[in-house]
Amino acid sequence: MKLELTNRILKNKRYLQLVSRLKELERDRIFCGHDMEHFLSVARIALILCREKGVEADADVIYSAALLHDIGRVEEYLNGIPHDVAGVVTAEEILDETGCPEDKKAEITGLISSHRRAGSEKNRLEEIFYTADKRSRLCFCCRAKDECNWPQYKRNNEIGV
Repeated sequence: MKLELTNRILKNKRYLQLVSRLKELERDRIFCGHDMEHFLSVARIALILCREKGVEADADVIYSAALLHDIGRVEEYLNGIPHDVAGVVTAEEILDETGCPEDKKAEITGLISSHRRAGSEKNRLEEIFYTADKRSRLCFCCRAKDECNWPQYKRNNEIGV
């Protein structure tokens, strides 16, 4: 499995700066973090779910979307812009810088823009990506679960995908 775009994103200067800034902004956060471990978990779970549900997906698209889906949190923390909205703008810029083809860019930004909401308006891959994002969290053993404001229906209280 070649992840050429994914690896170009990982080496992109702006992406690395934003990941570093996000780490600084979440340094004292007691809730789930938005780091490389989370990004890779989302991608891996999404690919497992695709296989289980018989949904064909480009692994490079899934990994790229996973790396970028929470990058808008920097803007959310600093300026109050919802991270899915800010993330699409930032992702488009990074994807342009990394030479991403337009069809892949549209698919990736679609996954980013829909990763926060459930609903019937999503395609199957968007629904899988949404689920993978939620399932990547270890709510059942989180040290901050009593203070968490996530509604119970979103919490991942069992092991499984």
